[in-house]
Amino acid sequence: MKVNIVIVSFIMLFCFRASGQSLNKYKDLITKYLAEEDHYAAYKEILEAMKFETELDSFQYLAGISSFHLNAFSKATKHFKNIIGHPIVERHPEIEFYLAESQYYQGYYGEALIYYKSYLANALNDDKMSQLVSKRMESVIWARENQKSKSSLISVKKLDDQINTRENEFSPFFTDSSLYISSQNYFEKAKRGEVPKNSGRILKYNLNSLKQEDLDTGIFEKNIHMAHPCFNHDGTKLFFTVCNYEPNKTTLICDIYVKIKNAKGWGEKIKMPEPVNKANYSTTQPSIGIDPDTKLEKLFFASNRPGGKGGFDIYSVLLREDNSSTIPENLENINTEENEYSPYFNSAQNILYFSSRGYPGFGGLDIFKYAYKGKEANKVINLGASINSSYDDLYYIENTAKRKAFMVSNKPSSAFLDEEVQACCFDIYKINYIPASIGLIVNTFDKYDSSALNRVKIQVIDITQKDSLAFANATPDSANYKLKITEDKKYLVIGSKDGWVSDTVKCNAVDLENFDDIVKNLFLTEIKYLNALTFERTTNVNLKGATVELWDLDDNRLLKSTTNADSNFFDFKLLKGKNYKLVATKNKYEPATIFISPKETALEPVLQRKLYLELKAIADLRKLLPIRLFFENDMPDPRSESDSTKVGFLDIYTDYYHRKATYIKEFTSKLKGYKKEQSILEIDTFFEESVKKNAEKLKLFMDKLIIILEEGHEIDIFLKGYASPRAKSEYNQKLSSRRVSSVRNEFDRYNNDVFHNYIVNRNFKIKEIPYGEVFSSSDVSDSLEDTRNSIYNLKAAFERRVEILEILKGVEEQ
Repeated sequence: MKVNIVIVSFIMLFCFRASGQSLNKYKDLITKYLAEEDHYAAYKEILEAMKFETELDSFQYLAGISSFHLNAFSKATKHFKNIIGHPIVERHPEIEFYLAESQYYQGYYGEALIYYKSYLANALNDDKMSQLVSKRMESVIWARENQKSKSSLISVKKLDDQINTRENEFSPFFTDSSLYISSQNYFEKAKRGEVPKNSGRILKYNLNSLKQEDLDTGIFEKNIHMAHPCFNHDGTKLFFTVCNYEPNKTTLICDIYVKIKNAKGWGEKIKMPEPVNKANYSTTQPSIGIDPDTKLEKLFFASNRPGGKGGFDIYSVLLREDNSSTIPENLENINTEENEYSPYFNSAQNILYFSSRGYPGFGGLDIFKYAYKGKEANKVINLGASINSSYDDLYYIENTAKRKAFMVSNKPSSAFLDEEVQACCFDIYKINYIPASIGLIVNTFDKYDSSALNRVKIQVIDITQKDSLAFANATPDSANYKLKITEDKKYLVIGSKDGWVSDTVKCNAVDLENFDDIVKNLFLTEIKYLNALTFERTTNVNLKGATVELWDLDDNRLLKSTTNADSNFFDFKLLKGKNYKLVATKNKYEPATIFISPKETALEPVLQRKLYLELKAIADLRKLLPIRLFFENDMPDPRSESDSTKVGFLDIYTDYYHRKATYIKEFTSKLKGYKKEQSILEIDTFFEESVKKNAEKLKLFMDKLIIILEEGHEIDIFLKGYASPRAKSEYNQKLSSRRVSSVRNEFDRYNNDVFHNYIVNRNFKIKEIPYGEVFSSSDVSDSLEDTRNSIYNLKAAFERRVEILEILKGVEEQ
């Protein structure tokens, strides 16, 4: 309710009821003091006027109003209750509203609700007041539901009398070592006959001992009302307010100033220019932080300038290096139609704290927070009954790292300006946050199969500060370990065990939603051992001088590369449950590769692997295998009973290749359509891809073989001969032997008998193995009359061959 309404009511009450010169004197003084909003002086005069014992209801009403504005809510309640039920309430229904407000401020929520309801039922049509009262009723219900939700981990204690006085102490700001406050325990020089008015001053105290200290040179200013100090992050700027009383009033208008620190100390005060300050309006309660997006300094303040939502609103500006600013931004997300005061921005947490009556609270101004990030982002949250009271609570400032904060309140434990009136004042309170103990359960597992792993050494390290501290170090028999950690700290949890790779997880106990047990799982990986041996492939003898690499295929990373000139043994460490690759290399040898699966690493206690390397020349030779050399029916030497021949394979191969057309004609003559076309294609493919190309491979094989022999290597090859079943078995045995002999003749005659000496010296061994028709397919025709199938059918043609399928190398150990 606005003061001018009270003044008008007072004039209406008394302008026709003068009861003598003495009472009129008091009425005049009461009117004067109310106009100046000096409720303390007004209340004193009202008490004197009441001694005349006339017009008591009117004086009780005015006494209630003045004591209400003095925050003397018990006195206000007494005065208003003295006239409840009297006719004056019908003329002034706001009496019930003020009585409800007084009860609400004192935490008497049940009675407050009764008088709010009564006022709402009896008041004249006033939509704005109806909305306000309805909102108050909702807040009262909220307060009743939340008043017992206090935390034993938060303690609030008023600072002692060396800081708090009977006047107002407010606006705390603290650094690592100092506490700065504003105090109104000082008075302006008054003209003769006038009561001196309070003057604000900034004071400094040691943060630990709370003993007063001298301000830095250049901060103190004489003869000005100076308050609300705050320093920027590096201590080079001091923001504060300079306030002046409004003419003929006890209310102040404030502006924000700044001092800048230089080499000589603090410079002259500089008034922040518009648009930060606004002429004829208060701009006050500065708080400076860092904007997380621009990294510029961000100034928050409260102001009652026009254009806001109502009363005092909170604004912010960005400050440039030249101290100019952006246009003030009304923080519409938090401002309401009622007053918002005392912003404090925690830059580290990106949280804005402020006080307001515009949200559900416990009575007067409550402290709220608004987070710009995190799980509580974009929500206005009441700090709760552990911090807020039913009275006015404001000027919250904190240091989250040190778990301490300060606030200001006029709750009943605060000092009274006047014990009789029980009026005023604001005192500074210290808040200690006692960190909660939280259960931490650490479970340990084998990373490969997530089975429980016992006997793991557990370390928990506090990493909240740069200097870490290990405070837990245990090796439980089981696979789980429970300990206690502290709220608002950060930890590393480390599990280690001999023969295993340790695991580390972070544990963040900061800003928890609840204090339930935190569960952290550690997955350790067993270290396994791998022994690798290198051999020469064709001889199986130990191969020295190789290089063996171990690759982690999951990370595509080379783990180790080792060359052993004196042995074929290599040892490695690897991890259970991963994919690996072993690669062995040596000059002039083809690499050898072995893959190792996670399952193999898990099942084998020690892994043993053999790698077989082969000379590149022999590898190239082996790549030509198998070589299959095909023969015409009953060739070489038709109808011969001999098991050998002087004919070379290449002597007769060309004639056979040129009979391709004959094979096509003889076999497909009885076929038509698709079957005939398919058979022609198959026969053509056989002669081109099998008959011709294998004969060419034989030539290339001999070209490469002589190079290997010339380098001093010993080579064994195997010639295996086959025949179709068209003739008798005994004959076919000799026929397959002649075919092997014809291929052998090619090696004997190659390039002017170049292989001859190697064969004689047994450096080149040719092993002849004639099989006859033993391995011929059962579906190959053996009919002499059915030449179409027993000669020209590809099934029969495939059986007439000599194969070179394998080679062996005999060498001395490398």
